[in-house]
Amino acid sequence: MFQLSIWKRQRDGRSIDIQVSPNTIDVVTRELQDVNTPYFTGIQNIQSLIDEQQIEKYEKANDFKNPGQMFSLSRYNTFEEISAFIHSLTRTSFTGPSGEDILVDHIVIGQTYEENPIHLIKISKPGSQKKAIFLESGIHAREWIAPAVALYIIHQLSYNPSRSTAVEQLVADFDWYIVPVLNPDGYVYTHNKDRLWRKNRRQPSFGNNLTDICHGVDLNRNFGYKWGEGTSTDQCTATYSGPSPFSEPETLAVKRVLENKNINFLLYISFHSYGQYWMYPWGYTSTYTKDVKLLEFGAKIAVEALRQKYNTDYTVGSVYNALYAAEGVSLDYAKGQAGIKYCYTVELRDKDQYGFLLPQNQITPTCEETMDGIMTLVDYIKALETK
Repeated sequence: MFQLSIWKRQRDGRSIDIQVSPNTIDVVTRELQDVNTPYFTGIQNIQSLIDEQQIEKYEKANDFKNPGQMFSLSRYNTFEEISAFIHSLTRTSFTGPSGEDILVDHIVIGQTYEENPIHLIKISKPGSQKKAIFLESGIHAREWIAPAVALYIIHQLSYNPSRSTAVEQLVADFDWYIVPVLNPDGYVYTHNKDRLWRKNRRQPSFGNNLTDICHGVDLNRNFGYKWGEGTSTDQCTATYSGPSPFSEPETLAVKRVLENKNINFLLYISFHSYGQYWMYPWGYTSTYTKDVKLLEFGAKIAVEALRQKYNTDYTVGSVYNALYAAEGVSLDYAKGQAGIKYCYTVELRDKDQYGFLLPQNQITPTCEETMDGIMTLVDYIKALETK
């Protein structure tokens, strides 16, 4: 009936963010008034924010000559630019403040339907293998701030521009595995065609039809743990879970890494936007994990450290209870099947003002405060594991 797109909803029904087309906004608001439902307009003109990001992209392209030069941590980079940056790190060693080498390896862990590589960066120090941390971002194409944060973390751990001994210690204590863009096809599509695209770009089973919305799988509903329990089987919905668990090359690539018996993963973080939540399992049920107190305290100290930077407030809780029910998500798989002890989903800035269209001037503060939260969380986990 209405041309609506759900951006964010809360399980308890307190609020829901919806995108409404200009042609139907009067009808929608009248319907809400008729049933005495309060509402407010968060973003008056979504297209104006999209246009602004396109202008920034155009201006950047005119400032630089090649993708390697165009890459910047304070801008939203295209996948081509990100790939160029990643290739510049391949098999490179950097010297930390202690004088010891920091090793950065680039691995392609899979290829998408549109033949884009799924990049994985490993950051470590020479010597014996340590327990590992896995960071994953860009699983939902339109959430541009998530890859931006992952790239910032890669840069901090690799180059350590502030020459911080605390940052170097992160690499001394753990091996880091980071996937900056898990959904390259969708991410490219948001830059070239539809800024608000969410899924990957799998062709629908009924052929290459004219209904573009029927393309793609929601990769964060395609993981094999509790897959299909309440998720959408309609290919034309934004949360379509796919024809089978791990049917997508992107989710299968993560599975292969996390189930590598030669790597001992201790911490898993999935970056998303938006809403400012730091969450732990489960997404599929309201019940809690047996070690929920450890997970919750870790999240609380992370968001407190984060808040100290720019006074940004985050909500802590399980995915199901803090936000909504979500089955087949990477977080639940990492905890429930891959057996990783500490698992979190982080919904980055902001709350409601910009949603998925976070301005570029908020990239740097978001990255800085998130890094502070992660450093504090890792210190907390290290203290627990060395008792």
